[in-house]
Parts: sequence; C-alpha cells; structure tokens
Amino acid sequence: MRVPSDLLITNYLRMKTYPIFSIIIPTYNRSNVIENTIQSVINQTFQNFELIIVDDGSTDNTEEVVKPFLSEKIRYFKIQNSERGFARNFGAKQAIGEWLNFFDSDDILYNNHLETAFNIINNYNIKIFHLSYDIKTNKTIIHSRTKILSDSIIYGNPFSCNSVFIEKNFFQNFYFNENRIIAGLEDWELWLRISAHTEIKHFPIITSAIIQHPNRSVMQVDKDKWIKKIETFIDIVTSNPAIIQKYHKKLNLLYCGAYTYLALHLSFDKKNKKETFEYLLKGLKYCPFFIFKKRFWAVLKRLIF
Repeated sequence: MRVPSDLLITNYLRMKTYPIFSIIIPTYNRSNVIENTIQSVINQTFQNFELIIVDDGSTDNTEEVVKPFLSEKIRYFKIQNSERGFARNFGAKQAIGEWLNFFDSDDILYNNHLETAFNIINNYNIKIFHLSYDIKTNKTIIHSRTKILSDSIIYGNPFSCNSVFIEKNFFQNFYFNENRIIAGLEDWELWLRISAHTEIKHFPIITSAIIQHPNRSVMQVDKDKWIKKIETFIDIVTSNPAIIQKYHKKLNLLYCGAYTYLALHLSFDKKNKKETFEYLLKGLKYCPFFIFKKRFWAVLKRLIF
C-alpha cells in the first residue's frame, strides 16, 4: 500500500477540520436569479466549502428564496443596505475558510470552479490568483476572457471578482474600500492596492460566467453619480503611496482607463452624448493610442448611432 505524502496528509487534515473555501455572495434584490447562483455553488465537484450569503438590505423576497438552501454549510445574513464593499467585508469576517472567493449573485460557477482553484493552491505558493471566465447571456457566450495580464490593471479592471481567490489571512491586510460613492469600482481599487504589493497571478482556465442582463448594476446610468464615482475613485487611487510608487510612470493609463470607462457607461443613455464625447476626449488626451482599443470604438459607435 502506498503511503500518502506529507502534503496529502496535511491537506486531508485541513479539509477535515474546516472548509478550504468560503464563497461570499453579497446580494441586493436579486431574488429572481440568486437561486441559479446558489445551485451552481452546490453543484461543485469539490465540496469542501462554505457559502455565506450577505443580503444587503433587499426589499424583495430574497430571504424566502434563500431559506430552503440554508444549512450548516450555507449561511445567510441580512444587514442594513451598505453597498458591496461593506457587504463583502462583512462576509469575510464571518468566514472560517482558508481562502475567500467573492461572487456576484447574478452570475454562475461552472462545476470545476473550486476544484481548479484547489489544484492551483496545492501546486503554487501564492496568496492571490485569478481564473478565466465567460461573459454570456443565459444561453449564448458573448466573449471568453482567457488572456488577462496583471499589469493591465492600471488601465482598467480585467478581472471578474467572481474568479479571484485570495487567502483570508492575506485579505485581512487590505479589505474592500467601503466608500459607497465608488460602489461598482471597489474591486478595481482593491486589486490596484494588492498589485502594488504582489503579483496577481492569472490562470487561463475558464471556471465561471458573468451573466449579462439589463438589470446589472453596472448597466444603470445616472450621469451625476457616475461622474462623481469616477472622480472619487481617481482621488482615492492617486492618494495611495504604494500605488503611486509602483505605477507612477503609468498614471496616464489610469486616467485614460477611468475616463473612457466613464464615457462607455454614459454612452448607454443617448441623452448623455455631450458628456460622453467630453470624457472620451479627456481619456484620449492621456493616451492617444486608446483609439486602437475596442472600448473606443464601442463608445464611438454609440455616439454616432
């Protein structure tokens, strides 16, 4: 009989005493879709996990939908509406797993999500890493993100929060920014802070999907809120000494990425054509080569048509 290696014994003992993964799902008024997300967690081939659902003050029947799934393994907390940064941090503080994975309540895990992550953890000495993902409707894959460079984080957020795994002890040195104004950008801000200290390694294995639908929060257009969101985000990032030290030669890319991202979202509402053009031009001034990016042509198409 073959004697297990020390590594296998260590992993076995870890799995017997506490979960390897804590999946944290903040949710707000997603009762119509969260069941699909929960079921995709339950269907994982790797079963050593806990699921923490943080209801961020929903006013729909989210609690009724979630209740049948609750167990020692699946826990539910309802808090006063505080936005995703706070909700994710709250969930992390309840977690007992060694690794954290923050998932959105309208997206899905493929069955290999946790098994893939577990294999990576056992083969690499890392504190944080990112897997690949699909962007799709309920039926059709629109795009697969498999070529993701960590250095591109200064220009924009290529990561899906769903596919980032971070060691809990390491995460506790950072946490998400809880400023409500930058809600929707709190993950980009966190990855920038972390990348200033360590590499966020990427693996080209697709294990999850972002589900595109009209009610996604990032698709909602409030011109004044979006302008304030981007300006506040830039102020927060550029006041961080570690980020400045690492990216001081690339700050033009940060400004270009932030302002063109703003232009993209303003372009979803045709009433914002003037502001869309102004911020698109503002981004181009920081990086003229942006005209070769898909985002530029997407914004330009909306401006013209």
